[in-house]
Amino acid sequence: MGVYKLIALLDMDSYFASIECAKNPVLRNRPIAVIGIGEKTVITSANYLARSYGIKTGMNIKEARMLCPKIIFLKADFPYYELTTLKIAQIIEKYFPVYKEASIDEFYIALDSVDSPIKRLEMLKDEIYEKLLLKCTIGVGCNPHIAKTACEVSKPDGFLVVDDIDSFSKSVDISKVLGIGKSSKKLLDELGVQTLWELLHSKDCETLDILKMSILKTYTESEFFKIELPKSMGHILTLDRSINSFNEIVEIGKYLLFGLYAKLVRYKMGTKYISTYLKLSNGNFFSTSKSVGSLCNDYILLSKITEQMYRKLYLSGSVVKIGVSLQQLKYLDGFQSSLFWEEDLRKFEKIAKLNNVHLGGFYTLRNKKVVG
Repeated sequence: MGVYKLIALLDMDSYFASIECAKNPVLRNRPIAVIGIGEKTVITSANYLARSYGIKTGMNIKEARMLCPKIIFLKADFPYYELTTLKIAQIIEKYFPVYKEASIDEFYIALDSVDSPIKRLEMLKDEIYEKLLLKCTIGVGCNPHIAKTACEVSKPDGFLVVDDIDSFSKSVDISKVLGIGKSSKKLLDELGVQTLWELLHSKDCETLDILKMSILKTYTESEFFKIELPKSMGHILTLDRSINSFNEIVEIGKYLLFGLYAKLVRYKMGTKYISTYLKLSNGNFFSTSKSVGSLCNDYILLSKITEQMYRKLYLSGSVVKIGVSLQQLKYLDGFQSSLFWEEDLRKFEKIAKLNNVHLGGFYTLRNKKVVG
């Protein structure tokens, strides 16, 4: 088992909001925030212009509007975000064979297995922007803790390589360090520890010694980069208006499936079961599940099965919520996605860019449904 000594964290800047600005250039110089798609929602992402007014993730819409009356709210387009993450992962694979998706907008990358890793990271950062118009921050360190911390102190659009931890730690606020939660922060405040340097040079405290060990530990590929596959995943969309057209229901259901499929591709998984869900305006809801037989990664087949399931569920009435989920997910060797990308990818990208009345918000700004 080889010990890896250098790791990078690539963290996309203001990810969801940045994707929306890339899709709609007219939004780039305006304060925007992406909100959830549920009935009671909060801000999930804000661009840096909105953040300059004090807008934060988790803030409610009313409070955000008080801070920034001109802010534009956009409903989250999770299927498109999943697709964008897939595109980023495919770019990463060009430069680095070993990486791990920590979240939809974060990737840890092993650097020891390639030549000129820092140069490769620079090229990777440039290519993501050139192809997707998205900026990211990259932190490099001896382990995930240091890489994450380097990333945190360098945002936005930063690039920081930590060669000397001791020197670096002197200017790092302890709250920026991975693994320092509320309870740890409270203890550190009581002990007067405000910087990473003070933590690393503290003495005679068992709790602090444990924290120091976790921050300075080495890691291995098999240990850290082991991928834990999800057992299931799904998308549910609450509509802005009720619909009673079967064709519209199917198109939205397939669009939600499209986002899940992008995640299947990223993790190289197949699925054995599909579930679909409809809720009517009168409060009634209907769901059904179906086995697809052996592990399946064929989008065309999954799409046809999903359409059949919605046909079985929908008889009449106005639909206000649509959902689809995939269960019993497992790794599938020899994953193929070429059939999907040739035609359906272009189709769904077009739908996502228009983000039409079924998926959008409250008024139109150049084909984009927004709240403002």
